[in-house]
Amino acid sequence: MKQRLIEPRLTEFLHRKASITSTPISGTFELSPLCNMDCKMCYIKMSKEKQESIARLRTNDEWLGLAKDTKDRGMLFLLLTGGEPFLVKDFKELYIELHKMGFCLSINSNGTMINEDVIKWLKHYPPTRINITLYGASDETYARLCDNPKGFTQVKAALDLLKENNIQVKLNCSVTPYNKDDLRKMMKFAQDNDLVIQATSYMFPPLRKDSTQIGQNNRFSPNDASLYGAYISAYSNGFDNFKAYVESGQIELYDTDDDCGVIEGDSMRCRAGITSFWMTWEGKMLPCGMIPDEGKDPWEVGFDSAWENAKNIVKDIKLPVECAGCGKKERCKACAAMVYTETGSYDKVPQYRCEMTNFYQDACKKVLCELES
Repeated sequence: MKQRLIEPRLTEFLHRKASITSTPISGTFELSPLCNMDCKMCYIKMSKEKQESIARLRTNDEWLGLAKDTKDRGMLFLLLTGGEPFLVKDFKELYIELHKMGFCLSINSNGTMINEDVIKWLKHYPPTRINITLYGASDETYARLCDNPKGFTQVKAALDLLKENNIQVKLNCSVTPYNKDDLRKMMKFAQDNDLVIQATSYMFPPLRKDSTQIGQNNRFSPNDASLYGAYISAYSNGFDNFKAYVESGQIELYDTDDDCGVIEGDSMRCRAGITSFWMTWEGKMLPCGMIPDEGKDPWEVGFDSAWENAKNIVKDIKLPVECAGCGKKERCKACAAMVYTETGSYDKVPQYRCEMTNFYQDACKKVLCELES
């Protein structure tokens, strides 16, 4: 098992250089909110009926036109996500055309629709990486959390195919009350298959899907989120490293995805709205996919205007004064998206995250004692 991918120094260098000129070197195309699973804590998934009542899905020609604009402005890295992108009509054709344009392409997927037919074209047009979310270590857990009683079997078959064809895979793992008992098995599954896995016990409130869910989700209590965060650290790093980590006293939460990257600042710690953007399925260009803001539609106002607006969203964000002066700020690592989705504002303290941080050190000690006994 590998805990995380190491970002190439060239990639980090390019982002650092792009930040000087605010060049959008990295983007995400969220193609659809539709999915073939129904995970209880999902921040975006909706029915076809609800999707159609909000907006239509964009055509391949529209996405390709936007891709050309982004390429002209310097974009190199493109992540395709959903919903489930392999469920999108004509996804194969869209992906291949984007690949031919020269982007470093990545895909977020639940893995259940990757079969031998998909592998035939993926191996001819290989992505930089496919990120597959692992929701459990059995079909029973997938049925409980995702309403898919064959999910684990489907994902395991997909992973075997991807490995056989040398397509790089990273596993993401969302730990919730519904799959917590599978955590160790999921980590072992990654280890046995020599796969990178990155897990988190923190779930964002799904404001993109339901604006009334401020500070709410189908998730752990803050203390339990800390406890399972400690288990994640222990299982990921191994007993000896985890013990040394706990005894060092330098214990901090870490939930940032590798794709976010880090660029320290007063309001944003990451690359959102500085060198990267998130294009939502309904036509909003946002600095971050977790921030439910009023992004502009580049198909209506043009890419430059939409990107300028995304940058301004970030510039206007001022995080809570209490957080800026908090002695636990570096251990908490609350980002702007966490603050907003937990409180409905950028200037209020995210109590859920505070409670996670305050309990995390004790949680790590508790897990260490359990593992030592």
